[in-house]
Amino acid sequence: MAIQQGFFEILSDCIINYITRYLNTASIDGIYYIDDQKNDDILPLEKPQNLVREVKPLRFEKEVFSIDGSSRSFISGKGIVSIASVAVTSTSSSIYDVYPSVDGKSKLGLNEPFIAVAASNLESSKLDPYLFSNNYISSVSLSGEPFNPLNGFENIESELRSLLETKALSKLKDKGYIIVDGPLFPSYLYLNGKVKDKIISERIKIIDSNFIGIVKRIDKSQYLVKSLNGEYRKYFVQKFKLDPKSFISDESLLLNLIRFNYNIPYSPIVIGPFLDRVKENINVYINYLVVPFNPYIANFFILRVETLNNNSDIIEKILSLKPTKDGIPYNLALADLTAKKLSAGLYKLIILYLQQLGLQSSFYSRLEVIKS
Repeated sequence: MAIQQGFFEILSDCIINYITRYLNTASIDGIYYIDDQKNDDILPLEKPQNLVREVKPLRFEKEVFSIDGSSRSFISGKGIVSIASVAVTSTSSSIYDVYPSVDGKSKLGLNEPFIAVAASNLESSKLDPYLFSNNYISSVSLSGEPFNPLNGFENIESELRSLLETKALSKLKDKGYIIVDGPLFPSYLYLNGKVKDKIISERIKIIDSNFIGIVKRIDKSQYLVKSLNGEYRKYFVQKFKLDPKSFISDESLLLNLIRFNYNIPYSPIVIGPFLDRVKENINVYINYLVVPFNPYIANFFILRVETLNNNSDIIEKILSLKPTKDGIPYNLALADLTAKKLSAGLYKLIILYLQQLGLQSSFYSRLEVIKS
């Protein structure tokens, strides 16, 4: 007679005997591979045997600022109202500056639009944007055309937030090290080519060797698995018993690399540098930092660190920054949280005013209020 199992017994049995075994399997005989093709844009800069190494913390000798932005949109039958905020933290004063601020003052001297408006009446929007825009409200895109709600709120939000963040970066230049949340030169997926090119060109003028990009989410990143070709792929197979091409992301490759090749006590590991060429022959140097939360527990956080100079000291200095429980440098996490809280407060306030004037919010906007 078959023994019946309850829900919890079945779930426990599945996790122990199937799911964890399946996910922990690391084989160089896998069927699915990313093509082993030359990638001229992403190149390892060290010999295979020097690409993976242990590192120790090194203190920053200058002030360190962290910056992040946030944005939200109110959607109604009459159009879209997007708002954006930016927060800057520092190692000496926690929250260094926020924009927009309650008292209207800004240490960085920001005086930029933080609200964007797109009217649903396309005929009237051809004239109205130029009449109703001011220092804090924008109705016209960098492309020279009025914001169009048909392009989606993501497009408007992305442009507004990107411009605000880029302006804040220009104000921080030469003040110390500046940590940017995300790549130094983002892909700006929601922006059209003309707007994207203008923002990237502006960032190229601003960003120098004191700027550091930290990418927190690499579950979809494939820099490593695409660049480890030829002798590098061969070395990983022989040395670490891992074929980079059998992994779907850099995160999965790195976690398997550490778990199956290093022992307790775990030490911070850096993989890199790699060279990524972006627009106008700008070279970005990329390193992956894998750090244990505890030297005696196989639990790690991974950061992709981007700089404009090939200096290993920067990676060691990032290690000296206090991390949160999620593995993000504390001040960067504080900038992220502050920017989100500020945009949430602005969002609720704007919705209150607009609804008092008779604008009914969409279902999306009502959900945003609940989430914020």
